[in-house]
Amino acid sequence: MNLSTRVKAILALVVVGVLGGVAPLFMKVALREFNSYQILFIRFGLASLLVIPLIISHIKKTAIKKIILIIPAGFLFSGNVFFFVVGVQFTTSIVSQLFFLLTPVIVSLVSYVLFREKISLRRVISMIICFGGSSLLILRSIQGTDLIRSIGTFQGNIFILCAVTSWSLYVVYTKRISKKVEPSLFLVTNFMTAFIISCISLLVTKTSVISTILQFTHSSLPAVSSLLALATVNSVLFFFLYQWSLKHVSAFIVASTTYLSPLSAALFAIPFLGEQLSTTLLVSAMTIFIGSYFILSEKK
Repeated sequence: MNLSTRVKAILALVVVGVLGGVAPLFMKVALREFNSYQILFIRFGLASLLVIPLIISHIKKTAIKKIILIIPAGFLFSGNVFFFVVGVQFTTSIVSQLFFLLTPVIVSLVSYVLFREKISLRRVISMIICFGGSSLLILRSIQGTDLIRSIGTFQGNIFILCAVTSWSLYVVYTKRISKKVEPSLFLVTNFMTAFIISCISLLVTKTSVISTILQFTHSSLPAVSSLLALATVNSVLFFFLYQWSLKHVSAFIVASTTYLSPLSAALFAIPFLGEQLSTTLLVSAMTIFIGSYFILSEKK
């Protein structure tokens, strides 16, 4: 049976949604033997090696002006992954993915503040609903440790919100320069920038690059497998499928598949990491789901 390009794109986005949910699981396994800077060094070092042909290709033909234009995107992407890998140590996989449903809300708010783009009453109501749900999670995580295995800690959730904010700024910025920059250049720049910053982080924290590489070669199978999965499946494959699908389906369909990530995270994190559901988590999740859907389904 021959599938249309649109159907293939939707199936690819389903894969992307599931992969987004399992990424925190891989990170938590890797964090048992590596610190956050080592994880990013190995992940984006390997990812950069995998896209060397693209790197060589772009070095030969990309103008300096275009490189300068795309560098801020690399820093915003790096901010997202750095805040995320630090924050996921102190919160649950489910909550970490749930907060990313706030992306369209933050994008709308940033676009209004920076570019004075109009915000409809529907979007204002959606923002209030979403921020209400996320505030419930944040405030409840301050109060004690009884729900740590369900909604995480205040510190972890703040770091994840910083990651979401950085990603939202990345979305706003790349959307405005996407007509001037090809998708593969975004991928190369993101990986290389994250790798360079991770190298600097290792130097600042006095963590040996050589010892990190040796540690990787002598680590347990679960840790090594998780790092390899983060580099290949959750970096190269994830962003390739995302960028490719974006060309063939509407932005609404692309955004809608992000709802699979919290569900995927729950499916794997509850049995494998012992994370728990709670009334607070379910109420917050439903609120954020509804609020973000109102924005995504708004007719332009």
